[in-house]
Amino acid sequence: MNKLQLPLVAKSKNIRIILAKLESNNKRKLGSVFFLPICIVLAILGFGSPVFFSAISETTLEDVGVGTKTLDQEMARQLSQNNLGPAEMLLPLTSVERRGEYTNTIRKKTSPELKISGGGSIFDQQVFKEYFGGIDKFNLNRKRYEAFIVYNRATVQGSLRKRLAEESSNTNVRALLQAIPNDGRPGNFWNRLLAEPLVSAFPGVKMAKLEGFPYFPERTIILSVGLQTTEEMDANKSEAEIRDECMASARAALAAYNNNATWFSVTKDKSSSDVAKIDGNQTMPPADFMDLSERLSLLKVGRTDTGAYAVIIGGVMNNEGKLESHGRWLPYPILVPMMVGTAMAMENGYYSDETSYEIGQLAQQTLLGNLEAKEKIRSFFWAAHQLARKMNLMQMAELTKSCPDLRGVFDLAAMVRMRNRPLSVSIGSIKELRREINFLPLDQRVEERKNLTKLEQNGEVIRKDFEKELKIIYAATLLSGDPSGVHNFIESYPVFKKDGDKEAAVAALKDLRTAMYHGKGALQHLLNQNKPIHEDGILESAISPVFPLLGGFVLTYLSYEHRDLAMVIKLILITASFFFLLLLLSNVLPRPTYLRANSHFILRWSRRLSVSVVWGLLSILVLEPSLLQTPRGQVSVAGFDFALANLLAYANEESMADQNLTVVTAIIAGVFLLIQVAIFMICLSRISQVKNEELKASLKLDLLDNEDNLFDLGLYIGLGGTVLSLILLLVLDVKQDALIGAYTSTLFGILFVAALKIFVVRPYRNHLLVKQSEE
Repeated sequence: MNKLQLPLVAKSKNIRIILAKLESNNKRKLGSVFFLPICIVLAILGFGSPVFFSAISETTLEDVGVGTKTLDQEMARQLSQNNLGPAEMLLPLTSVERRGEYTNTIRKKTSPELKISGGGSIFDQQVFKEYFGGIDKFNLNRKRYEAFIVYNRATVQGSLRKRLAEESSNTNVRALLQAIPNDGRPGNFWNRLLAEPLVSAFPGVKMAKLEGFPYFPERTIILSVGLQTTEEMDANKSEAEIRDECMASARAALAAYNNNATWFSVTKDKSSSDVAKIDGNQTMPPADFMDLSERLSLLKVGRTDTGAYAVIIGGVMNNEGKLESHGRWLPYPILVPMMVGTAMAMENGYYSDETSYEIGQLAQQTLLGNLEAKEKIRSFFWAAHQLARKMNLMQMAELTKSCPDLRGVFDLAAMVRMRNRPLSVSIGSIKELRREINFLPLDQRVEERKNLTKLEQNGEVIRKDFEKELKIIYAATLLSGDPSGVHNFIESYPVFKKDGDKEAAVAALKDLRTAMYHGKGALQHLLNQNKPIHEDGILESAISPVFPLLGGFVLTYLSYEHRDLAMVIKLILITASFFFLLLLLSNVLPRPTYLRANSHFILRWSRRLSVSVVWGLLSILVLEPSLLQTPRGQVSVAGFDFALANLLAYANEESMADQNLTVVTAIIAGVFLLIQVAIFMICLSRISQVKNEELKASLKLDLLDNEDNLFDLGLYIGLGGTVLSLILLLVLDVKQDALIGAYTSTLFGILFVAALKIFVVRPYRNHLLVKQSEE
């Protein structure tokens, strides 16, 4: 081969190498096209998976509810039993296509008597006629068909209680009948005792034994009177100052007590009581009088008949000398009808066996002086009265049957009371304005009547909203049989802003209605998980039609049968989709000119994996932004003062110590950790590229110096994460999670940058410096 041919051969070899590289790149790009469908399928399965940290997917509820009892089936059951009242409550929540059919059925079966009782079987109607006898004409004309009106009518007639006492063989019913107070409300001794001149006319400690009061056996009233006569009062002092001096005197007398009390007896006399002074040689209960002097509450204050100023503090003690707190009973004209009506409901099975047993036991223990039992049964009748004022007889009967125990009745009443509060406020405002209008001049009444009209219109809207909400609570209780679960779901529904409880309760009822639409199984799953229903975003809505076609039903099944496993699979799928996206981009996008060599294979894949995991966790936070918010009442104390001292004080709050690490905390700390891992792998990859380049040592040192800002990127990101966490702390009221993010972000940044520069960059620079000296 001659000398002229050598350059041509070299050029042809270079051309063949270039063509081979181009062919290899084209094949690599062509092969990377297959990454696109893999990425799309994984993304659809990952982002479409119906499992979330802080919520429940409606897709999951729909799948859980398949084959379980529906509201339509419950409606059919009520109609078959002729329970028209409960059917009317369920009607607005049934399926639209069958609602007209149900409406016609109710209309055909309705009669004047059934409007009052709410329906029921032939036995229920017979009981209603014989025992209750309908309601009076006054309430009948006003269409007031509440259960309490029926109870009251039957009690006033006087036959219901007598017939129950003579005919009932139910021990729980008989126990409740024995507990009904015959003459006045329990605790009707206070007014008579405090009005007794011998009690208020002289200062000092007074003791009164209670006799004949069935709910207060072996109880003693302790009083302490602070008194200033007309001669002792300073004319230059205000009434408030005199009152405070009398109060201090009463407490001081009790604190210094040494067996010098004046004793009285308070004996029940039908609806009143007799107060008499007795021999002072009585046995005093072993009480801590210093403690009593601080704890006794104010009972009476003001001037006596003689013109003196008296302050009386006191309370009820048991035979062990311990102070008891006795709550207020229903007014006597309401209490007796409620107790008699409850006995009738128990007799006819309108309460569950467990609830009836609890009521019977509480009634017996109350008569024996058990304070806890007395307070519980007192609370029960307040709760039952709440229900009896909002429903007719059969509506209440079906609802109380669904309460497995007494706790369920309490929770039901709490829900009704909670949702009835706006209506009560509205009614009160209307009544108050009507009274004020009557005292206004005629020229001012026109404008106020306009305001009254607006209030009445607004009140009508509030009334309709309450009726809708009451029907949701009613249907949810009937379908689930778990009123405590329904109450807990509404009460614990997350609130992310101050004074947002009203909106949260409305949203909770909306979620209950959605779950009921899918059946009993869906409702029970919602109550068991106690999480709100997730609202799908644009991405999830776009994916949902395709998700089942790719086998999404398996992930849906796992979302409620194996929730933790489903969450892990979702994270893996999302991370894998981002991983294949990075592979696609790395092969398709043109290679930067400054990248003359590749890093090690393991470093490249580790870098892509770490970046994919970071993107996966960040996408979880995007899908569930509520994870970055602190629910209900956890308000930042840092205000808008960005001082570090406030932040440290905030972290040391006593409430902070009571909080445990949550999933959200782990995600935030994990995101910052993985970001640092990804940056670390990127830096290692860049160092590997420099190593693989065929350059002089001096030039490699210059390239490392050029990458110094990249090597410090972890520290910059760490500081940026801390600032972001502090902003979240102030703006979103995120408490523990933001503080964990603030601490871990900077900590991870310092550790990873230090590790990179000390254990990787420094040894390699040392190696290059040695090689440079040898050149």
